[in-house]
Amino acid sequence: MLASLVGTEPTLRRDVDAVVRVFESDEFSAPGLDARGLANAAEHLLRLLAPDAVLPAIAVLDHRDEPFEPLWAPERIEAALAQVGDAPDVLLWVVGLQDHYLAGSKARSVKARQAYDEAVECVNAYAARVQGRGRLTVVVL
Repeated sequence: MLASLVGTEPTLRRDVDAVVRVFESDEFSAPGLDARGLANAAEHLLRLLAPDAVLPAIAVLDHRDEPFEPLWAPERIEAALAQVGDAPDVLLWVVGLQDHYLAGSKARSVKARQAYDEAVECVNAYAARVQGRGRLTVVVL
């Protein structure tokens, strides 16, 4: 998704996606990347891919350490978007949902897949309600 934002070829998109997933699941370094660190890493990748392009501001909604809760979703989305202020073009990168719903044996569960799909729909619905932005792209990994 990040590579497609700057119009790169499919093989490069696959490679960038692999790098982004390494950043997202950074468990080997201490203390690992926080939400701001992930946003900085994604911005750095986009700058390498398209140094002259106008890039979106990157906000990270981090669910790696705490599970998704629909009740608190609007508040968490607003807090994530506050990271980028009034930027007119925003990429909202949602990390950790797949790990909570689809990791290991849960990946084969129809119930877990349905819960994951509902969480993604919830994030998209709340993000769509956010007003005052030119473009808001939601990426769930």
